[in-house]
Amino acid sequence: MILESRDTCVAYRCPYCGSGVKSMVGVFALSGDIKKLKCDCGASELTIKRMSDGKLSITVPCIICQKEHSFTVSSKLFFDRDIFVYSCPYTGIDIVFFGKADAVEKALDRSEKELKKLLEESGIDDLDELHGDIDRETKDEYLDPMLFDTVMYVIHDLMESGKITCCCDDGDYDVAVSDDHVKVYCKSCGASKDIPTDSELAVRAFEGVDSLKLEKL
Repeated sequence: MILESRDTCVAYRCPYCGSGVKSMVGVFALSGDIKKLKCDCGASELTIKRMSDGKLSITVPCIICQKEHSFTVSSKLFFDRDIFVYSCPYTGIDIVFFGKADAVEKALDRSEKELKKLLEESGIDDLDELHGDIDRETKDEYLDPMLFDTVMYVIHDLMESGKITCCCDDGDYDVAVSDDHVKVYCKSCGASKDIPTDSELAVRAFEGVDSLKLEKL
């Protein structure tokens, strides 16, 4: 019996150089532990790991909040969907795509237009200027203290308008402040959501959210 080869196109945008990174991934390529999709600039990579139950754990670098996000999908969804899009859980901006090659290409193009619009609103002229090569210690010198104030304003506005929900919907919410994010959490069930405050793009995108769903880790 000849086994039918199945493959899907996977794409993400590098947070450092702004390039779209695409590759075809076959079912046999995932027979090992980890499949890595690296950007040509060498600064970022997406990883796909097959779990013991056959599901796939995907970790992708986020071009918006400069963090890595992980999620799990079934092998059937990964290989059989025409297009699947995963968004940054903090901002709702699409960051990874997989499915048929032409559908992924179109989705990547749409995301680039949305990203460029967001960059323009943030005063950034080009994708190459997104994060550059400055390290974290140096970058801290350029952080705008207004970013924190903007995040707090949006959070309090969502609280006052009843647009924050959680597992228990108790409504007893509070915030905890860290150096690079604000944690919104429920005092009753412990569900929470971290909102980055160290990325202007993430903050600008967060300004546009109209609701916030807290989740248990």
